[in-house]
Amino acid sequence: MAKQNNKSHTIISDMYCTNCGKKNLPVHRNMGQAREPGHLKRMYCVHCQKETNMVEIRPYGKKYTLEWFYLEYNMGNFKDGQRVMPLNDFKQKIHNMRSMGVINLEEE
Repeated sequence: MAKQNNKSHTIISDMYCTNCGKKNLPVHRNMGQAREPGHLKRMYCVHCQKETNMVEIRPYGKKYTLEWFYLEYNMGNFKDGQRVMPLNDFKQKIHNMRSMGVINLEEE
């Protein structure tokens, strides 16, 4: 997963393609330029060999993890590189499905 680079005060975030679901080249950001959890960034995918939206997964915090990305990806919440349902609405849907016993997740 991503890590913090103490020398230059940057965060190295992992990027995952919303088209193919694979990990791509990381992004380096200054500490003060952090984006919201699950931020979408338009980048070139080395696997798809085209420009697509990538989901940024930061090394710290638990608001958006690799598990959340795969849940969104596998449940079809990405279409043409965009979210079908906003992230907060998607999380609420998962919470409701979990409370009704439709799905069973380790953590949310």
